[in-house]
Amino acid sequence: MKLITIVILILILSGCASTQPISFSPSQDYAVSVQSSLFDAVRIDENETSLFHNGKAVGFIRVEPVPEDVTSTSDFLSQLRADSESEIVKTKPLSFPSGFRGFAAKFRNYPTGYLFSEESPDSIIIFSFPEDIFDEIARSVSPGI
Repeated sequence: MKLITIVILILILSGCASTQPISFSPSQDYAVSVQSSLFDAVRIDENETSLFHNGKAVGFIRVEPVPEDVTSTSDFLSQLRADSESEIVKTKPLSFPSGFRGFAAKFRNYPTGYLFSEESPDSIIIFSFPEDIFDEIARSVSPGI
């Protein structure tokens, strides 16, 4: 009986230790999923969610309003990409599910993604994570909850 209890306890604890993705929805327009094993603390500011592991920042998710004086969000995104490009910062388009447009700017080993939802072009989501997990997190972007 004692062995069965230990086996059941191990199964329960191993289920609790899984690394399920956690969805962050910083606005009604965006959600981003991050594996729970990548962070152990979260700081939530007015428009930014920062993730930490062992006291060190591992990434952030921020939503910014698109300036009212731009002619279109597409133009704003194109200008932002042109302004980001330099000798040390390279940009690349990002492939997203239908309804999202954006690019990534890479400085050192930290790419930063900039994208907007075509359904809600009045804000842009900006997120930055280490290169080895960036693409996985970028693919998780979806409409907010």
